[in-house]
Amino acid sequence: MEQQISKYGSFNALPVSYQKFFDSGEKDSFDLSKDWFLLLEATVIRETQDVYVFTLETREGIQGIWPTLLHKRSIFSPRLISSFTCFYSSLYQPPITSGLTIKNLADSLKQVLSDTQADVLRFDIMDPSWPGFDLHEQALKNIGFKTDRFFCWGNWYLPVNNRSFTDYMQELSSRVKNTLERRKKKFLAGGRGKLEIITTHDRLSFAIDAWEKIYNASWKIPEPYPEFIPGLIRLCAAKDWLRLGIAYYDEEPIAAQLWIVNHGRAAIYKLAYDEKFASLSPGTILTAHLMQHALDVDKVHEVDYLIGDDAYKKDWMSHRRERFGLVAYNPASFWGLAHLAGHVAGKLRKKFMK
Repeated sequence: MEQQISKYGSFNALPVSYQKFFDSGEKDSFDLSKDWFLLLEATVIRETQDVYVFTLETREGIQGIWPTLLHKRSIFSPRLISSFTCFYSSLYQPPITSGLTIKNLADSLKQVLSDTQADVLRFDIMDPSWPGFDLHEQALKNIGFKTDRFFCWGNWYLPVNNRSFTDYMQELSSRVKNTLERRKKKFLAGGRGKLEIITTHDRLSFAIDAWEKIYNASWKIPEPYPEFIPGLIRLCAAKDWLRLGIAYYDEEPIAAQLWIVNHGRAAIYKLAYDEKFASLSPGTILTAHLMQHALDVDKVHEVDYLIGDDAYKKDWMSHRRERFGLVAYNPASFWGLAHLAGHVAGKLRKKFMK
């Protein structure tokens, strides 16, 4: 066997031997685990796209897994293969071996794109410093596709470097420290405010109900897939990843934050607060409370705000990196060439409008 490409229509259909690849990916990010993909497949993806999980085996063994989605061609759109991601995802990184070569990958991509008749391939939210990014880009160029990188978003994070929460607080700006001290004193005055972090299945039903109540009273738009977040909370509890912080005022839950802690990394995944209590700054107080738990109890090596360049993230984090995507067009197909032309025209418009 020179090499063999296999295609699966569900993550549940994958052989058990592939689990080690997902276990390795999980160490880099919670949303590279098989459990994450299964949850997305069950609660979000199945409603909109077809699941295609490609695998590559050579004489040396399994070389990689590519979780992808097929977007079927309509009368005015290309046949698109994309990364298995959506707005709930923060990182995409197909689990591959360090021995995978450009030639092996190019031959595999050529077969996959031929079999699927894809006009466009698009991988979102990748780390451009990951070696696999360049590998995929070069492999796509080798088979004649026209590629381009595009910016997705900034990612603010904190390398902990063995600091305690006390050490960390000393390095924050005086503005943040003073604001936090005043707000926390007001919040806790008279025993009216209370903070809790739920980490296990105990009180999980209550926690999910509290989360949904707070979220529905917040400024955020309703969840388009209402089963996903409760499912994620249950998954995190089952895997000992859950750090669900809840702030109460007069026994009423008014703010909540979902942090995910795995393999020494704390990801600040989602937050919300009841707008009626904005003057109490419950989100700020809860962030500090969860940060203390992450540094002093979980002893993580990194805290990650995941998605976006929101100004408030700079108050808590010290470093910034970027997430990029990779798009590739087939110039030999009508739709591939048409969308390549549209992509180039769009970039030129942005350049001359600056």
